[in-house]
Amino acid sequence: MWEDVEETFRSSLVRIGGEDARAWLSALPALEAEVCEGWQLSRGEELHGGRLACVRLVRRADGSEAVLKIASPWDRPADEIGALRAWDGGPTPRVLEADGARGAILLECVIPGSKAVDATPEDVARLLDRIHVPAPDGLPSLHEVVARRIDQAERDGRATPQRIAWAREAAERLRAEPAEPVLVHGDFDDRNLLTCARRGLCAIDPLACVGDGVYDAAYWIHANRQPGRRARFDAFAAAAGLDRRRLRDWCGIVAVHG
Repeated sequence: MWEDVEETFRSSLVRIGGEDARAWLSALPALEAEVCEGWQLSRGEELHGGRLACVRLVRRADGSEAVLKIASPWDRPADEIGALRAWDGGPTPRVLEADGARGAILLECVIPGSKAVDATPEDVARLLDRIHVPAPDGLPSLHEVVARRIDQAERDGRATPQRIAWAREAAERLRAEPAEPVLVHGDFDDRNLLTCARRGLCAIDPLACVGDGVYDAAYWIHANRQPGRRARFDAFAAAAGLDRRRLRDWCGIVAVHG
């Protein structure tokens, strides 16, 4: 059973999609082989860390390395492709090939690509400045995404009813005082920040939407409930010159939905 193995995107998908996910996973090797043949790729090792897609190193016909991502039906590959093309290889990997119908994306290989766990607030603020550009058409709104995430936290019992109610009130308060909408990464934490010889920092695996860019800052500060959030809050607010009240509200919302 997939659930009995070490956590991978496969076990994650089966929890989400059940038998439909098992059927998709059974068809995945053939789909991956078709994509590799069409784009003239040699398959390398599978990379771990993703929850909704198969990601692996590949080698192109010219000998260069790249990363092949095959998104599952529970992912949002069209949104990711649109966002990555809007960023055009600046703060994120460049798109080398894309097939939205099959959920396939061929990405630039970030070198050295190690996790940027020691990124400073100043480094992160500079990266977010490059991420928060005008958004392409067709992306969901941040407020839609946040509402779904709060609903999911409620269903999963990950927050008390009082905290769920507060998060919804805070989200409405922020909606009533809208910031200028920008392209939002949507999953901006240490897991998705890599060191890059060319960029310094590079963001990967967006769950792109359009809305208030302060949400990404709050997501990074939250750090998957790692200690030191207050220090990160203070340092980032100072580095980026953000409205502390608005940042605090977004931090509280992220703390509720996880």
